[in-house]
Amino acid sequence: MKILLVSSSILPQTGGSSVIVENLAQNFERTEFVVFGSSTWNPRKVPGRNPDGPKFIYFFTEMYFMGRGNRFFRWFRKLRFNQLVTSIEKVIKEQKIDHVIGVFPNIDYCRAACIAAKRTACPFSSYFHNTYIENRSIKDARAADWQQGIFDQSEQVFVMSKGMQVYYEKEYRSDKFIPLVHTFNEYPLPEGQTGIPGANKDVYNLVAIGNFNESNLEASKRMLNAIGSSNKFTLSIYTHVPKLLLEKRGMDPALFNYKGAVRPEEVNEVIQQYDVCVLTHGFEGGYGEIEYQTIFPTRTIPLLLSGKPIFVHSPKGSFLNNFIQENACAHLVDTANASAIIAGLNKVVQDEQYQKKLVENAAETVKLFYGPHVAARLKEQLKISV
Repeated sequence: MKILLVSSSILPQTGGSSVIVENLAQNFERTEFVVFGSSTWNPRKVPGRNPDGPKFIYFFTEMYFMGRGNRFFRWFRKLRFNQLVTSIEKVIKEQKIDHVIGVFPNIDYCRAACIAAKRTACPFSSYFHNTYIENRSIKDARAADWQQGIFDQSEQVFVMSKGMQVYYEKEYRSDKFIPLVHTFNEYPLPEGQTGIPGANKDVYNLVAIGNFNESNLEASKRMLNAIGSSNKFTLSIYTHVPKLLLEKRGMDPALFNYKGAVRPEEVNEVIQQYDVCVLTHGFEGGYGEIEYQTIFPTRTIPLLLSGKPIFVHSPKGSFLNNFIQENACAHLVDTANASAIIAGLNKVVQDEQYQKKLVENAAETVKLFYGPHVAARLKEQLKISV
């Protein structure tokens, strides 16, 4: 069987969905898997991609101004929608595709995949990395109809976490919803790991990676303000979001060291320069309540792999909290209180045995996300012989 995965976000585009798609695809042979995604007019090559792995097909829908302003070119993507559907149909026929998977969080590409699969009578499944109509930032009046149409046509609706599955099963009274988690494909080499920081340092250097937007912005600002009140901690941030935009979003640049973007393959090497990893998850913000409850940040995986103790600031009742508590793989502070953040950080850095235990538990937990295992589960769900 040959699968076509359609996702707006694929490398070299930045963002969590691009990494998720790339890591999953690399667990399939060229005869098993094709990826179709969006690009600018002339997409750059992706370093390290296996030339004998899945075929990547790019479709021009992305326009930017100095690397930003994607939302201002929504009209262009809409203009290209019919051609997008036609192009996916062509790939289904030419590549002799047996099953199509449409990825959300880009509804245009997910809908286009759904329509193309229906027109070609090809089995279809969807893969939701986030909730859609439950997210209050979604303004399109047709969203509920679009989502229902995708759900109805999907043989399976793959979701990013157990939390999403539980919510969807209760809300939509269906057993179609199946977790298909983030993946990684290689364990870091032991000789490249610098180990835990220990308990005798005057200053501990913290590190955070990824995007800083409505999914984690208010928690990140609270984290920064707490650290700013202490001379024991510094925080470095690696992100593709420009420093000026972070400042515009309310993150005081005087409270962190801005390091810019880091390529996925370099993340572990970068983390080894620091003492503790930080993961923030929004208590509130521009997204809907259900979105905050069900998000599982992509950046969790490299942190679990890092061999460093992890500090998480995340709200009660979220799936991320439940995951952390069940696996005891990070220190969790779930109250919106600066003094609780500092107390939590002090607990981590003052107890070397506690650091070791967190790292050991993280190493065990991350096995859940090992790419070959996740790909095997996907094949099983699609009834492909393994």
